[in-house]
Amino acid sequence: MNKTGQLSQRFRHAIEQGHLRAGDRMPSLRKVCQDHKISITTAQRAYAELERLGLIASLPRSGFRVLARAAPSRLTMDGDGSDVRIEHLTAALPMPWGCPYINPALINTTPLNRALARALGDYRYALTGQTSTGYEGLRRELALRYLAQGVELDGEELLVTCGAMEALNLAIRAVARLAGNAAMLVLTPAFPALFDLLEQLGIAAHTLATPPGQALDLERLDQLIVQHRPAAILAMANFQHPTGLTMSDADKQALLTLADRHRVPIIEDDTYRELYFGENAPLPLKAYDRNGSVLHCASFSKSLAPGYRVGWIAAGRYRDSIVGLKLCSSLSTPLPSQLALARLLAGGQHEDMLSLLRGRLQANWHALSQQLAAQLPNGSRLVTPQGGYFLWLELPPGMDCRRLLPQAMQMGIHYAPGSLFFRDSEPRQHALRLNFSYYDPLQQREGAATLAALLSA
Repeated sequence: MNKTGQLSQRFRHAIEQGHLRAGDRMPSLRKVCQDHKISITTAQRAYAELERLGLIASLPRSGFRVLARAAPSRLTMDGDGSDVRIEHLTAALPMPWGCPYINPALINTTPLNRALARALGDYRYALTGQTSTGYEGLRRELALRYLAQGVELDGEELLVTCGAMEALNLAIRAVARLAGNAAMLVLTPAFPALFDLLEQLGIAAHTLATPPGQALDLERLDQLIVQHRPAAILAMANFQHPTGLTMSDADKQALLTLADRHRVPIIEDDTYRELYFGENAPLPLKAYDRNGSVLHCASFSKSLAPGYRVGWIAAGRYRDSIVGLKLCSSLSTPLPSQLALARLLAGGQHEDMLSLLRGRLQANWHALSQQLAAQLPNGSRLVTPQGGYFLWLELPPGMDCRRLLPQAMQMGIHYAPGSLFFRDSEPRQHALRLNFSYYDPLQQREGAATLAALLSA
């Protein structure tokens, strides 16, 4: 390839990758000649080729600018939606109701912004005491918050992580290594990234499904523990993703009693507990732990501070192993985020932030569920969440939500098919999850009607 072709290919690649975006000014021809050691004629020919491809244009007194163009999608999905993955559901659509993340527009970020600005004044001094276990000020505030909610934590067992996913990653690796067994028992439905994580770590996932609204099948759970001898049980007892339901206190205690009898630890994902719709947050499994057998993982990524990537783990008797793994993975959690959250919690502003967020989420859920209930086919079931920001919808048997997803996306809507949340023999193609944090009751009533009509076809 000659120099003209090489140069045009480099710029074309930069534009297609998004390094040069629509409206960006291209380097002047003189600078291109200097940077690439080429003649002005070669530079002109390369730019002419980019103009021919519709990638750039010469504008009066502005030089060359990158033109707007449709970005090629790197994710493809079969026309019947059979190979849908969670990555397909984060695209910027007008109604991204399949997205797994909370809508940041609902969160009042002003108090956290102020806390961060003020906390940075302590940054230099906090550096001297930074450890892999996390900023001591944040760990203290977290322990106090748990205490106020009726949960006593040993301050030494609490470690700050880079979000709840790192906490889960560390917990899974720690128990698997100590047990010498590459198998876990997952209570389903469960969020898809958990299955992906287990697969990446080479750990088999055995599952026990509990239909929404039914009690945990302790007899079947006992049989599965005996059969598979799992390294741990993975559970989300509060506002389970994707149903938004909470395990009863009796089931929580019974689960812990059964696990202790078999000497199997429990890895608890408690990410959504702050988003309760009742008067108080429910107790986590950790509140019933007397033997250090619950590895309690949580974060503020779904409530106070999306994007801050601050989570934590109360690791019980696995603390030392978790600390060692943390040192070998991320070493420590970024300090500025910890400082900001510690200051926010100490000042008490987080309570108003959470109260406002819970109110907005409840209003969105109520509006969306009412809109859908009036138009869905007979035999449909909307599960009433007790917290979180997901709505679980079950259509009459025989419906295939995966098959309808590509059509919905063409209408500017997506949702998460129910098959993503299970790994057993039942496909559950008639169920789906909706993220009501992205539902706008004033602007998207027609969108809800469109989705209901599609699901009724």
